[in-house]
Amino acid sequence: MRKIDVKFLAKENIRKKPLRSLSLISMIAIFVVFLFCGTILSKSISNGVNSLSNRLGADVIVVPEGYKANIESVLLKGEPSQFYLPDGTFDKLKKIDGVEAMTPQLYVATLSASCCSYPVQIIGIDYDTDFLIKPWLEKSLNRKLKDDEVIVGNHIVGERNSKVKFFEEKLDIVGRLEQTGMGFDATVFVNMKTAKKLAKASERIQKNPASEGEKISTVLLKLKPGYDSVKVSNKIMKEYAKDGIFAMFSKKFVNEVSSNLKVISGYIYFSIIAIWIMSMILMAVVFSVILNERKKELSILRILGASKKKVSNIIMAESFYIGLYGSIVGLLVGILAIFSVVPIIQKNLNLPFLMPSILNICLIGIISLLVGISIGCISSFNSVRKISKTDAYLTMREND
Repeated sequence: MRKIDVKFLAKENIRKKPLRSLSLISMIAIFVVFLFCGTILSKSISNGVNSLSNRLGADVIVVPEGYKANIESVLLKGEPSQFYLPDGTFDKLKKIDGVEAMTPQLYVATLSASCCSYPVQIIGIDYDTDFLIKPWLEKSLNRKLKDDEVIVGNHIVGERNSKVKFFEEKLDIVGRLEQTGMGFDATVFVNMKTAKKLAKASERIQKNPASEGEKISTVLLKLKPGYDSVKVSNKIMKEYAKDGIFAMFSKKFVNEVSSNLKVISGYIYFSIIAIWIMSMILMAVVFSVILNERKKELSILRILGASKKKVSNIIMAESFYIGLYGSIVGLLVGILAIFSVVPIIQKNLNLPFLMPSILNICLIGIISLLVGISIGCISSFNSVRKISKTDAYLTMREND
């Protein structure tokens, strides 16, 4: 014979009132979906900005005038772009006071055509002078990148030791980078010689200017201690304004992205708090209404020998199970939603986006589960307090 205890009675009360129970469970599930998804999204954007800040170790980025938006698209979204600085830019920048190190990069944009495996951004780096990208690439390939070899970003199709084709040139994939949440995830890295060869091949197909001599797309500058990147940037633009050279300091770029993040995160957290307050109020009202409907039922339990504490425990157990069921449903829907929309967000959001680790996702899931359960329990406190102050006989007379 089944033992009739608090857990059994609580579960039976939930089962016998399916419409009421489903409404409460749905309410908590909606909150947990917002809490879980909102926290994951906000954390992902925050991780992306931190990754962007860590990767942009240069103090000043020099690009052709009018191409600021292009370099931002490359860094943030990996959108293919191809442009060149005026001839002699690298030598001119050597004359700038306060520069400790400088390295050129060459950008080549591939096509979605038979000449190329897929459209991506190719970045050529100078191994002799690079101080930014090379240490990161060496985590994937513990040697110098040779001619006709590529290291691909995390989102690029192609396995290590396989080949990829750009402008009819077949290159060997020798490494794959860890995810960064930046445009680098959709970027292919080659050495400068290979990049120049691809730029020439690009000209034959796309009729772009040839990459001859010292043609480069951008120069990254690292300043000596004590030098201000804002002042150096302004000095470069002042001295070489007529040469079509534009200098941007990376901290401003990161700060602009970070500001956008704060706005988005603010909206997300405001929505979570608003839904949490609404859920608490609605649940408290619903539990109060339910208690009034169940006065006779609860009074009968008291008359049959159940103590006030026992009846209160039944109500608390019901609210616990409703919170548990709602949180589990909400968490499952949230997991399905987050992994369905993340690819869309990464493609369309003009911000760096890096998902938390599996461990952190599990931790956020557990916290969301506990918070969802707590909503049900906290919302029923007022009802439990009323029960403890109510006399069973008088309650029965009220219902006669």
